[in-house]
This record gives sequence, C-alpha cells and structure tokens, in this order.
Amino acid sequence: FQRGLAAALQDIGQGRADLRAAAAQPRSAADPHSALLAAAALTLAQGIADDDYTGFEAMVAVVLAGQDQIEHIADPSQRLLLQAAALTARRFAALDDPSLAAQAQALMPGLAVAAIAAPLRCWAGLELMAFHRARLDLPSVLVVELALRPLRADAAIGARLADEVHHELVQSLYECESLYECESPLRAAAVRAARLASSAPMLPAIELKLLLLDAQMALGSGQAGAGAAALARAEPLLLPSAPRPAAWWHLLRSRLDMLQGRLRPALTHARVALQLGTASGLPERWMGVTVMQEGQVLMASGDPAAALPFFERAARSASGTQAGFCLVLAHLARALQHLGAGAVVPGRLELERGLTLARELAWLNFFRACPAVAAAICSAALEHGLEVRFVHEVIASRGLQTARSDVAAWPWPIRVRTLGGLRIEVDGQALVFKGKVARKPLELLLFIIACGGSDVSVNTVAFGLWPDLDGDKARAAFNAALHRLRRLLGQHEAVWLDHARLSLDAQRMWVDCLAFEEQADRVGATAVGLAQATAGAGSVGGAGRAMGAGSADPSRRLAAARAQALYSGAFLHDTDDAAWQTTYRSRLAAKFKRVIRFAAQDALQRGDGPAARAALEHGLEHDPQAEDLARELMRVLADSGEQAAALQVFARCRSAIEQGLGVAPSAATLALAAQIRALHPSA
Repeated sequence: FQRGLAAALQDIGQGRADLRAAAAQPRSAADPHSALLAAAALTLAQGIADDDYTGFEAMVAVVLAGQDQIEHIADPSQRLLLQAAALTARRFAALDDPSLAAQAQALMPGLAVAAIAAPLRCWAGLELMAFHRARLDLPSVLVVELALRPLRADAAIGARLADEVHHELVQSLYECESLYECESPLRAAAVRAARLASSAPMLPAIELKLLLLDAQMALGSGQAGAGAAALARAEPLLLPSAPRPAAWWHLLRSRLDMLQGRLRPALTHARVALQLGTASGLPERWMGVTVMQEGQVLMASGDPAAALPFFERAARSASGTQAGFCLVLAHLARALQHLGAGAVVPGRLELERGLTLARELAWLNFFRACPAVAAAICSAALEHGLEVRFVHEVIASRGLQTARSDVAAWPWPIRVRTLGGLRIEVDGQALVFKGKVARKPLELLLFIIACGGSDVSVNTVAFGLWPDLDGDKARAAFNAALHRLRRLLGQHEAVWLDHARLSLDAQRMWVDCLAFEEQADRVGATAVGLAQATAGAGSVGGAGRAMGAGSADPSRRLAAARAQALYSGAFLHDTDDAAWQTTYRSRLAAKFKRVIRFAAQDALQRGDGPAARAALEHGLEHDPQAEDLARELMRVLADSGEQAAALQVFARCRSAIEQGLGVAPSAATLALAAQIRALHPSA
C-alpha cells in the first residue's frame, strides 16, 4: 500500500498494481486499514486521471463498506485520504444525497494541514472541485480552487497534478456557464490560454485532456474549425492503455460531424465512443453523456423513437441533477414522437413535463448540439402555450431559428396579418399607419406577399403597382417605396433586394397567409370529392357506409388543422382592390375550401361525424355562399338523422346567395334539399 500510494502521489498514473494487490489482501491485526486505504487511493487516482476505470466500482464498494472506520484512523494523512475517497464513493452512489454537502465541507480544513503531504491534499482538493462541478456549484468550485493555489505552487505536487487542477477549473467554468452567465466559456478559454502561454511543458496525458477540453469548448460554442483543429492535435496522443480519453475523442468527433451536418459518421463515432467507454470500465452512472450521444444524433436525424431508449437508459443510471438533465431529454424526445404521430394529448403532456423540468434546472441548452431539434421543441411549446416565458428565454439566449412558419407565437421581430384585415406588429407593438405616407410602401409589401414572398422580379412589381409610369420613373417610385417600407418596418434586412429580385426575410418576418399556404399545400388535393368518397345506397351521402374505412396520414391531418387555425378570413377582408389582390384572395379561398373538404373527408373515413360537421361549419363561417360545402354538410347531417338541421343549412346558404349574388342556389343544391325532404317528409 505504501509503495503504491507513494508512486501514485508522484505520478497519478502509476502505482495501481501495488494498490490493487494491497486492496485484495485480507484484513490483518497488524495493519487493519491498508486494504481499505488502498481501495480509497485507487478510487481517487482513477477519478483524477480519468483514463481507465477498470475495477473502479469494486473499489467504490469497498470504500462505502468501510467508511465508518474513518473515525478510528488517527493518522491525518490516511484520514484525509479516506474522507476524500468516501466523498467520491458516496456521490457516485447518490449525488443528490443532502448529507454530502456537509461531508464536502468537512474536507476543506485538511487542505491547509501542512503535516499532510502536498500531493495528497491536492488529491482531496481535486475531488472537492469535481464534486461541486457535478452539482453545478461554481461558487464552491472557485473557493476550493483558491485554497489550492498555494499547493499548485508547491514543487512537491509535480507538473501533472498542477495541470489537473487547471483542467478541473476550466472544465468547471465551462460546464457551469449555463447557470452562471458571468462565468462564460470565454472565461474558461482565457484561463486555458494563460496556461498555453506559460513556458512549462505538459505531459502527453494532460495535453490530451486539455486538447479534448479545447475541442469541447469550441464545439459547444459552434466553432467547428477550432474544434476540428483541437481534435486533430489530440488524435496522435490517444493510447490503447487509456480507452477513456479515446472514448471522449470519438464522442467529440461525433459532435463535430453533427455540427457540420454529417449524421452518418456522427452516428458511427457515437457508437465507437460508447464501446470504448464501456471498455474503459467507466461506470454506467457516469456514462450519461456518452450514452446519450447516439440519441442526440438520432434526434438530429428525425427519429425520436429510436433516440428515446438512450435518454431513458442514461436517466435510469444517473442521480441528482444529472438524472434530471437526462429526464428532460427523454420527455422531449417522447413529446416529438407523439406529436409526429398525431397524438396531441400525450405529446403535449410530455412536452410540458420536459420543459417544466428544464426550467426548474435552469437548463437553456437542452439539445445543444441539435439546434433544429431545440427549435422544433420551442415551436411546439409555443403552439400549445407551454412554458412561454422560459421558451422565449431559450430562443433569445441561443438565437434559435424556427423552421415552422405556422407558429405565430414565435418571437418574430415582424408579424404581418392579412387574413381578415391588415395588421402589422413590429417587436410586439402594433404598427400605426398615419395618413397616405404609408400607402405605397404597404402596397409594395402586400404585392410581394401576393407573389409568394420571395424571388419577385422588380419589373413585375413596377408593372403591377405603377403601370402608368415609364421605366425610369417606375423604378424611382419603386426605390422610394422600398426605402420607406424598410424604414416603416424598422429593419433594412426584412426586405431583401438581390439581382433585381425581392424577397422577405423568413426569419425576421412572419406572414399569416404565406404560413397558411405552406400548410394548405402540405395537405394536397383530396383524392376524390367528399360525396363520391362517401357514396352508398340507402343514404343521402353514404357517410355511415364509409365510416371506419381508413384515413389520411397524420402529417396531412396535422397540416389541415394548422391551416384552418391560420385562416381567419379573406385576404385583406374582402375589400374592393386591385386585380392582383382579388386574384390572390380567390386563390387563398380556394385553398381554404380544399383544406376543409379534406378535413371533412378524413374525419368521415375515421368514423368521426362530429369532426366532419365542425370542419364544414368552419368553412361556411368564412364563406357562407360556398354551395359545395353546404351540400356536404347537408349530407352529413341528413345521414346522421338531423334532417331539420340539414334543411336549416340549406336555408342559410340560399339566403346568403340571394342577398350576396342576387341569384338562386344551383340546381344541385336545390335537388339535394328536395331529396332530403322526400326521404324525410317530417323534416
């Protein structure tokens, strides 16, 4: 034991064979504590070196079983050794044990006892820093680091231990930055740079750990080039005798591949990292990040169902705050799985659970390596009104950009609502139009929108808005209108002009009708008309015969629901405007009607008559003169035994057509009403 401990204190990577031999010896009356102390030394040495954890869990079990012997040990050095190892073992067993804080505090005085060898005190200090880092308690980390400064200057501890303290500080600064904004990765990088600037050489094992930390910091802040360079410098230092750093290298390489969009190699490196981590003997409880990396890649690949088991596995083995982080990812993966399958209720519940826990943990960086996944989660949360304030904080702190134009609640800098009337918000405040100054700039904005919002030719705009002006004058009028529009919106980049083509910035400006069109186009055309799809003998429309015959895929159904929610009225509220406005208004109305017909048809095929009725009624609210929708609703009601309600729909439709158009309903509508009366005279 003494020989092994002396070697390990001289070089943290040495002496393990002697310590293992001592730990395996039976307890003797002459030296009753040597086996326990050897297990304690191995526990600390392996945790500090972080290279090979073979037999670590067995040593932890020995320390836990013998920790009650601490009070019987008189030697202060041996007592400090066992106290530090007991803290390692107990935090391994249960990081959230409330008594651990007092145990950690009891270690602090030993760091200043001059009678104890400086390397052993440094071991204890490193364990204290690792304990506080695991609990994300940065203030306590900094207090311990301050206490260790005299030891770092002591030649007895050697270069490696001094650099291990440096490495632990930088890692703590980096990992705790989400909770302590003042201790950002920039400060961690500054501490790291100061060490690199010194003339003292580094051992290869320490250089490898610091290069891997450099890569971790760079990749965490999105600097793919710097991360790749650090990994390239670290790769020649990997050794088969140290599988744990090799596992970390492959994990970081997986993150780099993810950052650069190479998901196939990212998955390969994630699997190698897990294999090497297991080979290193790293306990499952401490492999959470490695286990979850494959899940992260699968999430980025759009497969939350395949990713979920990795998050659940990590959550089962972790404890304390770390378990909470794993559970957040498990809940959010499960939420996306449910929502993607159209299971809104369970998806919403899982989403709420995950985000509530993330808020309680103050964890803004969930799915840090997958910003698109994080944005999808935030979009879904805002769509369902969950943890709105926290989600806004996540979006702002990470600069997330959504790929979903249908989420009006996303914090868009500019919102333009054109359905049911014109309303514009800039930074959450309604834009007030004064006089005629804004008329042409607003016409320019609406014309771009009506042309699809992107890649609109300047010549097309000039001809549409200034048909009476010659080329140069039309171009001058266009330039003035564009300048005033940008000034009105408060953002020059909101409207791009590139190679004589105009586009709205989709990340700065949200437009309801463009979002509606995107969802309506995802619905696609219905395969057959509703009456044809539900035709059957012995009924007006055959709805009962078709019920349960199958339904559309969940993505089309979800798109239809989103499109219906977005359509709040006719484009610019049915005003009498230019031909291009009327044309666009008609196009949107036709798409809305197609969405309604799809939703009704899908509901009937699923056997959900009330949902079909609700969809058709929604369509008629926006277009009371839509005879085709009125006929479909009449059939649905008649076939469900509500003949009187069906004839009321006919009466409302006839009144709307006569008052609005001055004509009678079509022959098809009149014939259907007569058929309902003939089949059901009492109605």
